[in-house]
Amino acid sequence: MTGRPVPVVLAAAAFALAACGDAATPPNQPEQRGTTSSTPPPAPERTVRGVVRPGVEAGCLVLPADGTEYLLIGRAEALPPGRDVVVRGRVDRGTATTCQQGTPLVVLEARPA
Repeated sequence: MTGRPVPVVLAAAAFALAACGDAATPPNQPEQRGTTSSTPPPAPERTVRGVVRPGVEAGCLVLPADGTEYLLIGRAEALPPGRDVVVRGRVDRGTATTCQQGTPLVVLEARPA
């Protein structure tokens, strides 16, 4: 065998790996334990009132309220178009839909106004 002895090479490799640190934590930034960056915290609940309207796509319902057009997601089947309702829900901008309009509002509770 020529070159450096194996223990010296192994020690150099171990030192080099230790110097790299944790690749998940950028240098000079504290590590944040107990948090995940892939799951954002849920949006705060909001309560809105308005008249349910049919969306531009079949089966889609929207609720214009407070200057925003909300796309009703989930428990909206009990909300017939034309009815004045109060809806409690959470905005979920990450929801993919085929409705092509409105800010997605996941309905937690709905009742006639």
